[in-house]
Amino acid sequence: MLWFGGMSADWLQSSGMFDSSFKTFVIMAAALVISPGASMAVVTEMALQRGRFAALLTVVGVNIANSSLALASMFGLSAVFHQWPSLLRAVSIGGAIYLTYLGLRTLWQQAHGYAQPGPGRLNPAPTMEPSAVVRGVLTNFLNPSVVLFYMLLLPQFISAADPFFRRFLMLAATHVSMSLLWLSAYAMAVGTLSERMARPRVRRTMEILTGAVLVFLGVRLVLK
Repeated sequence: MLWFGGMSADWLQSSGMFDSSFKTFVIMAAALVISPGASMAVVTEMALQRGRFAALLTVVGVNIANSSLALASMFGLSAVFHQWPSLLRAVSIGGAIYLTYLGLRTLWQQAHGYAQPGPGRLNPAPTMEPSAVVRGVLTNFLNPSVVLFYMLLLPQFISAADPFFRRFLMLAATHVSMSLLWLSAYAMAVGTLSERMARPRVRRTMEILTGAVLVFLGVRLVLK
């Protein structure tokens, strides 16, 4: 028998956990996960600059933020956003500043001939590893789409008849698992491609494009 978080699949099915509302949630969560955005842009940046390991650490940070936002929402922080909707605007501004900073820094490094390591030598030094995790955490903590998803949208898929905490944990675990799997596969693909690039000019062009995308995402947050 299959188990999910200590609960059998048969029990989940019979208890209505896998109802039509859950299926709708899965579709919406999948759309959020695979849509190009801040998380994918930052993972791309780390994969190009530091390789697969740093990119995977960034993915870990992204999902630490996802899990933290889920727990915060489950224990009532979503009510704060209902009470003061302007907080979401503050998150947007913070995210805009952070993404624009990352993008401009990447562009500045390339404009000033910042030396990139050669192919196959993109393993980060131990002192750089924590910054990759922190970058992932900050990216999603300051991503209004993710904050909105956990604080306002996810609770809509829990009815009054549902066991609240069990249902909430199941929905959050579903999204975090999807995010972890998708972004990890993406990080491995981009990191492998970067490490096998023989021509520095190609990698430099990709980094410039990634920096420009980060700036664009930051500006777009302000203009929303």
